[in-house]
Amino acid sequence: MKIIKNALVAAMIGGAMGGVLGALPSAVMAAETAAGVGKAVAEVRRALGEAIAIAAQGSDQRALLDKIKEAKQYAKEITGDQYGVRLQRINSAIAKARGMTRRGDMTGAEAELKKALEIINQFEY
Repeated sequence: MKIIKNALVAAMIGGAMGGVLGALPSAVMAAETAAGVGKAVAEVRRALGEAIAIAAQGSDQRALLDKIKEAKQYAKEITGDQYGVRLQRINSAIAKARGMTRRGDMTGAEAELKKALEIINQFEY
């Protein structure tokens, strides 16, 4: 009975993962085109700009963390080998900004976000 139960659980998990993994290629493929990359870059720029404005005010830590998370999510949509190193630098700056925000250093977070924005502004697609 235990073997049957384990087999059913494994089949259910496998089926669920197949559905999730089956949906991923279409989401990733959208950003592989120039238009998809352009849209993702524009969204990262927008989110970073809004995050910088929130950090400059220095009063809403939760809103800043949410905006940083949003920028990070859009950055994940950018694909292509030509962006690899710059994406790593952007993600590093975003991660540092998130850590600084959690520690209450809004000024430091703002500086890191400005670095990330400077890097993404160099993207050509």
